[in-house]
Amino acid sequence: MAGRILNRREMRKQADHAEQTEQAEAAVVDPTTAVAAPRKRAKAKAPATPRVKKPRAKKAPPRLRARWGVFDSGMKQIAIFDYNQRDAAEEKLADLTARKKGAHFLQIVKEAMPEPVALVEGE
Repeated sequence: MAGRILNRREMRKQADHAEQTEQAEAAVVDPTTAVAAPRKRAKAKAPATPRVKKPRAKKAPPRLRARWGVFDSGMKQIAIFDYNQRDAAEEKLADLTARKKGAHFLQIVKEAMPEPVALVEGE
């Protein structure tokens, strides 16, 4: 069972009083060693100026292209066609459903476009 919570302020006063009495007794016993040199106060430093945070340059989102993907029921990509070749993708889908068991479906796939290679003229 937990004990009664004591008043922390009262305990602090008692501890301070005990320290003061110990220091007073030590000063009375040997007064020659108890003389302390006055401490010099350190100069207060001026507060540092806050640093200005530079805004981070935003990355341009990558260019994406849409393509038609033919997938099986396990989400495995069987074939991929350009966006304007939907008819060919649907033909492939019909062929797969007629030949093989299982479900196949058509879905748009977005993928990053490759970066264009700059041609150097004059070489």
